[in-house]
Order: sequence, then structure tokens, then C-alpha cells
Amino acid sequence: MFRVSRLAAVAALLAMCAHVFPRGAHALGVTDDHPLVARQGAPDMALCDRADAGHRRATQRGDQMLKLGRLEVAEACYLGALRQKNDFPMALYGLGEVHTRAEDDDRVDLAESAYKLALENWPQYVDAYIALGDLHERRERNDDAVAAYTKALEVAPGDVMAWEALGRHHLATSDFDKAKESYEKALTTATNGESSPGLILGLAKAAWGAGSKLEGAEATKKFVECVSHAEKATNLAPDFGQAAHWNGKCRTHLKQTKKATELLFRAVELDPEQPEHHSFLAGELVKLGRVKEAREVIMKGMEWVEKDEAEKEKAFQAAAAEEDAKDEL
Repeated sequence: MFRVSRLAAVAALLAMCAHVFPRGAHALGVTDDHPLVARQGAPDMALCDRADAGHRRATQRGDQMLKLGRLEVAEACYLGALRQKNDFPMALYGLGEVHTRAEDDDRVDLAESAYKLALENWPQYVDAYIALGDLHERRERNDDAVAAYTKALEVAPGDVMAWEALGRHHLATSDFDKAKESYEKALTTATNGESSPGLILGLAKAAWGAGSKLEGAEATKKFVECVSHAEKATNLAPDFGQAAHWNGKCRTHLKQTKKATELLFRAVELDPEQPEHHSFLAGELVKLGRVKEAREVIMKGMEWVEKDEAEKEKAFQAAAAEEDAKDEL
């Protein structure tokens, strides 16, 4: 933060007439020389057909493009929104998402800057804390990741996604005891936590991880625990493909081959767009000597990847048509 005199503030207001992103604007917003705006390779805002339609509508369009994977257009929309309201938290968060998903290490700092700016302008922005934590995890800053997730939970103790993020982080860092502790606490703290299939499945994953580190009876105990949690998640959500997948995955360790295979096929049927479901099932089929079936599973998985891209294009066209229809009303 920096302080400006009354004259400097007036000068900053006058400068708005000459600059798209004025120098001297609100300290918590982006300026024309901020790296988020001035970065080399930043798209022309003209790419976004809602860039001049107000900061909220521009941001909404950016969100649509982000969902469809059109990162360049999404960035243009968010920049358009910030041109009109340079400290709008949702647009700043959107920019963070764009730079995170670009999978370019040179843009990770930009993503972090965007998330932090969003939080400075809206300290209760739970999604931004979670996204910042995910970014820290990607950079192997595990203490910072946990701190961000913990902050999200301080702001919203009942937020299921924040608990999911903390538990998932502990799973990713192979700290399965802490993962179990987090998910167990989430069940009693998160809103409707005890009936959340995702949180309960987190316990199954923690049990599987712990079992993978053990041998003999102790390992078996953990895999039985995994199956129990996965089945409870399925009872709450019968069409939950992830629950079927992890149920089958844990049963493979228990040598329950027939039941495990049935569940793994069920997971592919319920969530065919999940590559992991196809690849794990194919691997188990190969072990059983069912190579032809394994190939068919892999081919179907590839078909779903291609179908997903086609569906995204359809969704983009539908979203654009919906916005155009709103304009005509």
C-alpha cells in the first residue's frame, strides 16, 4: 500500500481520460503498467465481444471462455472488465485461473499476483484462497498451501470445497494420517459434511494411501476400511463414479478380482470422461490376460477425450447465443 496526496489523487482521476488502466488508480487494483496488464503476449481486448459491456458482463463472458478452455479470449474479457473496474475481485480471480491453466512456469507469478489482489479486495473470497493454495502446492510450497487452505476455513468453516482442498493436499503430499484427520474433522464441521459423498470418499483415499505403505494384516485392514468408506459414498450417491473406482481399486489389493473388475467397469460407465478410470481398468485387464478388452477400454477412453472437445465447442456456441439473446431483450 502507498499513500498519495490530495493533488496526486486528483491527478490520478484526470489521468483516467488518457489511459485505459490509469497510473495512480486504487492501490489494490491493476494499473496500466501492472504485469497482469502489460505482460508480453497479453491478448487484445477486442478478442472479447463483451469487453465493453460492463465489468460484470465482461467477467461472466471470461468465465464462460475459461470453462471452454479458450484462455486467450478469457484473458481478454477479464482485462476488459478490469479496464472498467480495476479492482474487481472476480475478474482478478479469473486472470489468476487463466495464468494457472496456461501451464507456463513464466506465468505462475502472474497467477499468484492476481489471486492475492483478489483477496486484498475481498478478504472473504474463499475460492481465491483455495486457488492460491493449489498454486502453492504446484510450486511445492506446502506450508504456504496449508496456510491458504486454513485461511479459507477460517473465513468459511463450513465450506465443503475448502475442506476438500485441504484433504486433497495431504493426499497429494502422501501425508495420509493428516488427510484422514482433515476428512474426519470435515464430516462434523462442514455444512452437511456427514452426508457428503466426496468427503467420505476422501477417507477411502486416505485409507488406500496408508495401506499402500503397509504390509500384511495392517495393509489389509486399511484396504477393507477403504472399501467401507467407498461403499458408504456409493450409498449416498449411487451414480458416483469415483466411489465405484476407488472401491474397485481397493478390492484389487484384497484379491477380490471379480468384484473389483465389475466395479472398475461400473466406474467407466458412470464417468467415461475420466481418463484414470480407463487406464486403471485397462491395466487390471492386462494383468488378467484380457489384452483385447484392455485395448478396447483405452480406445473408448480416447473417443471420450475427442468427444469432450466437440462438446466444448457446442457449449461455446450455445453460451454465445444465450448472451446474444439477452442483448436483444
